[in-house]
Amino acid sequence: MRIARVVCGIEAGGAGVGAARRAARVAPDGAPLVLVGAADIGAAALGQPLGGDIDMGPMPIGPYMSLDDLEGAVRSDLERAEVALTGRPGVAIRVEVGSLAPALDDAAGDDALLALDAPQEGRIVGIIDGDPATWLMHHSERPILLSRGGEDPGDFPRVVVAGVDGSPHSAVAAEAAGEIAARRGAELRLVVARGGDRHAVDRLRERLPAHELVEDDRSAVHALTEAGGDLIVVGSRGLHGLRALGSVSERVAHGAKASVLVAR
Repeated sequence: MRIARVVCGIEAGGAGVGAARRAARVAPDGAPLVLVGAADIGAAALGQPLGGDIDMGPMPIGPYMSLDDLEGAVRSDLERAEVALTGRPGVAIRVEVGSLAPALDDAAGDDALLALDAPQEGRIVGIIDGDPATWLMHHSERPILLSRGGEDPGDFPRVVVAGVDGSPHSAVAAEAAGEIAARRGAELRLVVARGGDRHAVDRLRERLPAHELVEDDRSAVHALTEAGGDLIVVGSRGLHGLRALGSVSERVAHGAKASVLVAR
Protein backbone atom coordinates (compact mmCIF):
# COMPACT_ATOMS: atom_id res chain seq x y z
CA MET A 1 0.00 0.00 0.00
CA ARG A 2 1.83 3.09 -1.23
CA ILE A 3 1.10 6.43 0.46
CA ALA A 4 2.30 9.47 -1.46
CA ARG A 5 0.22 12.03 0.44
CA VAL A 6 -2.47 12.40 3.11
CA VAL A 7 -5.85 14.02 2.50
CA CYS A 8 -7.63 14.76 5.79
CA GLY A 9 -11.19 15.92 6.32
CA ILE A 10 -11.73 18.85 8.71
CA GLU A 11 -15.29 19.20 9.97
CA ALA A 12 -17.17 22.02 11.68
CA GLY A 13 -15.30 23.45 14.65
CA GLY A 14 -11.99 22.07 13.43
CA ALA A 15 -12.69 18.41 14.22
CA GLY A 16 -10.11 16.27 12.45
CA VAL A 17 -6.81 17.70 13.72
CA GLY A 18 -6.15 14.49 15.64
CA ALA A 19 -6.86 12.51 12.47
CA ALA A 20 -4.34 14.63 10.54
CA ARG A 21 -1.66 14.08 13.18
CA ARG A 22 -2.23 10.33 13.33
CA ALA A 23 -2.27 10.07 9.54
CA ALA A 24 1.06 11.90 9.43
CA ARG A 25 2.45 9.23 11.77
CA VAL A 26 1.10 6.44 9.54
CA ALA A 27 2.40 7.96 6.29
CA PRO A 28 6.07 8.13 5.33
CA ASP A 29 7.95 11.15 6.69
CA GLY A 30 7.61 14.17 4.41
CA ALA A 31 4.37 13.04 2.72
CA PRO A 32 2.34 16.18 1.86
CA LEU A 33 -0.77 16.77 3.97
CA VAL A 34 -3.88 18.39 2.48
CA LEU A 35 -6.65 19.55 4.83
CA VAL A 36 -10.04 19.56 3.11
CA GLY A 37 -13.20 21.28 4.31
CA ALA A 38 -16.56 21.27 2.57
CA ALA A 39 -19.11 24.05 2.29
CA ASP A 40 -22.17 21.80 2.28
CA ILE A 41 -24.99 23.95 0.97
CA GLY A 42 -27.72 21.39 1.64
CA ALA A 43 -26.65 20.69 5.19
CA ALA A 44 -26.36 24.39 5.94
CA ALA A 45 -29.86 25.01 4.64
CA LEU A 46 -31.30 22.25 6.79
CA GLY A 47 -29.40 23.52 9.80
CA GLN A 48 -30.69 27.09 9.63
CA PRO A 49 -33.78 28.19 11.54
CA LEU A 50 -36.76 29.06 9.39
CA GLY A 51 -38.52 32.39 9.52
CA GLY A 52 -37.56 35.92 8.73
CA ASP A 53 -36.78 37.24 5.29
CA ILE A 54 -35.11 34.63 3.11
CA ASP A 55 -32.78 35.94 0.45
CA MET A 56 -33.99 34.54 -2.86
CA GLY A 57 -30.83 35.68 -4.64
CA PRO A 58 -28.57 33.54 -6.80
CA MET A 59 -27.55 31.13 -4.01
CA PRO A 60 -29.99 31.22 -1.08
CA ILE A 61 -28.94 28.90 1.74
CA GLY A 62 -30.99 30.13 4.66
CA PRO A 63 -32.12 33.32 6.31
CA TYR A 64 -28.73 34.04 7.85
CA MET A 65 -25.97 32.48 5.75
CA SER A 66 -24.83 32.99 2.16
CA LEU A 67 -22.54 30.65 0.25
CA ASP A 68 -19.68 33.12 0.75
CA ASP A 69 -20.34 33.13 4.49
CA LEU A 70 -20.35 29.35 4.56
CA GLU A 71 -17.10 29.06 2.61
CA GLY A 72 -15.56 31.65 4.92
CA ALA A 73 -16.55 29.64 7.99
CA VAL A 74 -15.06 26.47 6.47
CA ARG A 75 -11.85 28.29 5.59
CA SER A 76 -11.58 29.59 9.17
CA ASP A 77 -11.87 26.02 10.48
CA LEU A 78 -9.16 24.91 8.06
CA GLU A 79 -6.86 27.77 9.01
CA ARG A 80 -7.23 26.94 12.71
CA ALA A 81 -6.38 23.31 11.92
CA GLU A 82 -3.38 24.45 9.88
CA VAL A 83 -2.14 26.52 12.83
CA ALA A 84 -2.60 23.50 15.13
CA LEU A 85 -0.29 21.56 12.80
CA THR A 86 2.42 24.23 12.85
CA GLY A 87 5.82 22.61 12.66
CA ARG A 88 4.81 19.98 10.13
CA PRO A 89 6.02 20.91 6.63
CA GLY A 90 3.96 20.47 3.50
CA VAL A 91 0.48 21.35 4.87
CA ALA A 92 -2.05 22.84 2.45
CA ILE A 93 -5.74 23.67 2.80
CA ARG A 94 -8.55 23.26 0.30
CA VAL A 95 -12.21 24.36 0.43
CA GLU A 96 -14.74 22.38 -1.62
CA VAL A 97 -18.44 22.97 -2.19
CA GLY A 98 -20.61 19.97 -1.43
CA SER A 99 -20.51 17.04 0.99
CA LEU A 100 -17.25 16.33 2.78
CA ALA A 101 -16.82 12.64 1.94
CA PRO A 102 -17.09 12.91 -1.87
CA ALA A 103 -14.94 16.06 -1.71
CA LEU A 104 -12.22 14.12 0.12
CA ASP A 105 -12.35 11.27 -2.35
CA ASP A 106 -12.25 13.63 -5.34
CA ALA A 107 -9.32 15.60 -3.89
CA ALA A 108 -7.24 12.51 -3.17
CA GLY A 109 -5.71 11.52 -6.49
CA ASP A 110 -3.45 8.48 -6.76
CA ASP A 111 -1.66 6.87 -3.80
CA ALA A 112 -3.41 9.02 -1.20
CA LEU A 113 -4.40 8.07 2.34
CA LEU A 114 -7.74 9.52 3.38
CA ALA A 115 -8.09 10.45 7.05
CA LEU A 116 -10.85 11.77 9.27
CA ASP A 117 -12.37 11.26 12.68
CA ALA A 118 -13.94 7.84 13.20
CA PRO A 119 -17.74 7.59 13.00
CA GLN A 120 -19.60 8.27 16.22
CA GLU A 121 -22.76 6.50 15.11
CA GLY A 122 -23.68 2.90 14.41
CA ARG A 123 -23.38 1.46 10.93
CA ILE A 124 -27.01 1.79 9.84
CA VAL A 125 -27.46 5.25 11.36
CA GLY A 126 -24.23 6.39 9.71
CA ILE A 127 -25.53 5.33 6.29
CA ILE A 128 -28.87 7.04 6.80
CA ASP A 129 -27.34 10.26 8.17
CA GLY A 130 -24.60 10.41 5.55
CA ASP A 131 -21.74 10.27 8.07
CA PRO A 132 -18.54 11.08 6.09
CA ALA A 133 -16.50 8.18 7.47
CA THR A 134 -19.30 5.71 6.79
CA TRP A 135 -19.76 7.06 3.26
CA LEU A 136 -16.06 6.62 2.50
CA MET A 137 -16.06 3.10 3.93
CA HIS A 138 -18.86 2.20 1.51
CA HIS A 139 -17.80 4.09 -1.62
CA SER A 140 -14.08 4.88 -1.74
CA GLU A 141 -11.41 2.64 -3.25
CA ARG A 142 -8.65 4.38 -1.28
CA PRO A 143 -7.09 3.46 2.08
CA ILE A 144 -8.78 5.23 4.97
CA LEU A 145 -7.58 6.06 8.47
CA LEU A 146 -10.41 6.48 10.97
CA SER A 147 -8.92 8.29 13.95
CA ARG A 148 -9.91 7.89 17.58
CA GLY A 149 -8.48 9.78 20.53
CA GLY A 150 -7.62 13.38 21.33
CA GLU A 151 -5.76 15.88 19.18
CA ASP A 152 -2.35 14.88 20.57
CA PRO A 153 -1.45 11.39 19.28
CA GLY A 154 1.74 11.16 21.35
CA ASP A 155 3.94 8.35 20.05
CA PHE A 156 1.11 6.76 18.06
CA PRO A 157 1.11 4.00 17.09
CA ARG A 158 2.62 2.00 19.94
CA VAL A 159 0.99 -1.35 19.10
CA VAL A 160 -0.11 -2.09 15.53
CA VAL A 161 -2.58 -4.96 15.18
CA ALA A 162 -3.30 -6.65 11.85
CA GLY A 163 -5.78 -9.38 11.13
CA VAL A 164 -4.41 -12.22 8.99
CA ASP A 165 -6.36 -15.15 7.60
CA GLY A 166 -4.34 -16.15 4.56
CA SER A 167 -6.39 -14.14 2.07
CA PRO A 168 -4.85 -11.62 -0.35
CA HIS A 169 -6.59 -8.63 1.27
CA SER A 170 -5.34 -9.64 4.73
CA ALA A 171 -1.82 -9.91 3.29
CA VAL A 172 -2.08 -6.30 2.10
CA ALA A 173 -3.15 -5.27 5.61
CA ALA A 174 -0.36 -7.23 7.32
CA GLU A 175 2.36 -5.84 5.08
CA ALA A 176 1.04 -2.28 5.54
CA ALA A 177 1.01 -2.84 9.31
CA GLY A 178 4.57 -4.16 9.15
CA GLU A 179 5.78 -1.09 7.28
CA ILE A 180 4.12 1.28 9.75
CA ALA A 181 5.43 -0.62 12.78
CA ALA A 182 8.98 -0.64 11.38
CA ARG A 183 8.80 3.07 10.49
CA ARG A 184 7.63 4.11 13.98
CA GLY A 185 9.35 1.50 16.14
CA ALA A 186 5.99 0.08 17.20
CA GLU A 187 5.12 -3.42 18.31
CA LEU A 188 3.53 -5.50 15.55
CA ARG A 189 0.84 -7.98 16.57
CA LEU A 190 -0.67 -10.37 14.03
CA VAL A 191 -4.05 -11.85 14.92
CA VAL A 192 -5.31 -15.12 13.47
CA ALA A 193 -8.99 -15.49 14.28
CA ARG A 194 -11.31 -18.43 13.84
CA GLY A 195 -11.19 -19.78 10.30
CA GLY A 196 -7.76 -18.45 9.37
CA ASP A 197 -5.53 -20.45 7.03
CA ARG A 198 -2.47 -21.17 9.18
CA HIS A 199 -0.30 -22.39 6.29
CA ALA A 200 -0.87 -19.21 4.29
CA VAL A 201 -0.36 -17.13 7.44
CA ASP A 202 2.97 -18.86 8.13
CA ARG A 203 4.17 -18.04 4.61
CA LEU A 204 3.15 -14.39 5.09
CA ARG A 205 4.99 -14.13 8.41
CA GLU A 206 8.31 -14.81 6.69
CA ARG A 207 8.01 -11.46 4.85
CA LEU A 208 7.25 -9.35 7.92
CA PRO A 209 9.49 -7.76 10.56
CA ALA A 210 9.62 -9.10 14.11
CA HIS A 211 6.12 -9.62 15.41
CA GLU A 212 3.92 -11.40 17.90
CA LEU A 213 1.38 -13.93 16.64
CA VAL A 214 -1.91 -14.16 18.53
CA GLU A 215 -4.31 -17.02 17.83
CA ASP A 216 -7.90 -16.34 18.87
CA ASP A 217 -10.77 -18.77 18.40
CA ARG A 218 -13.35 -15.98 18.37
CA SER A 219 -14.65 -14.13 15.32
CA ALA A 220 -12.27 -11.78 13.53
CA VAL A 221 -14.19 -8.71 14.70
CA HIS A 222 -13.93 -9.62 18.40
CA ALA A 223 -10.35 -10.82 18.06
CA LEU A 224 -9.16 -7.61 16.39
CA THR A 225 -11.06 -5.08 18.49
CA GLU A 226 -9.84 -6.72 21.72
CA ALA A 227 -6.22 -7.35 20.71
CA GLY A 228 -4.90 -4.31 22.58
CA GLY A 229 -3.59 -2.18 19.73
CA ASP A 230 -3.94 1.58 19.35
CA LEU A 231 -3.95 1.07 15.55
CA ILE A 232 -5.84 -1.78 13.89
CA VAL A 233 -5.09 -2.47 10.23
CA VAL A 234 -7.67 -4.44 8.28
CA GLY A 235 -7.93 -5.43 4.65
CA SER A 236 -10.97 -4.79 2.51
CA ARG A 237 -12.66 -7.16 0.10
CA GLY A 238 -13.93 -4.19 -1.91
CA LEU A 239 -17.59 -4.56 -0.99
CA HIS A 240 -19.69 -1.40 -1.23
CA GLY A 241 -23.08 -0.14 -0.12
CA LEU A 242 -25.30 -2.47 1.87
CA ARG A 243 -23.16 -5.47 0.91
CA ALA A 244 -20.38 -4.04 3.10
CA LEU A 245 -22.51 -4.15 6.24
CA GLY A 246 -21.37 -7.67 7.04
CA SER A 247 -17.69 -7.15 6.21
CA VAL A 248 -15.05 -7.44 8.90
CA SER A 249 -13.42 -4.13 7.93
CA GLU A 250 -16.69 -2.22 8.18
CA ARG A 251 -17.65 -3.78 11.51
CA VAL A 252 -14.19 -3.24 13.02
CA ALA A 253 -14.10 0.38 11.81
CA HIS A 254 -17.36 1.13 13.61
CA GLY A 255 -16.88 -1.05 16.67
CA ALA A 256 -13.23 -0.55 17.66
CA LYS A 257 -12.07 1.78 20.41
CA ALA A 258 -8.73 2.25 18.62
CA SER A 259 -7.94 4.01 15.38
CA VAL A 260 -8.53 1.83 12.31
CA LEU A 261 -6.70 1.81 8.99
CA VAL A 262 -8.57 0.16 6.14
CA ALA A 263 -5.90 -0.93 3.67
CA ARG A 264 -6.89 -1.24 0.01
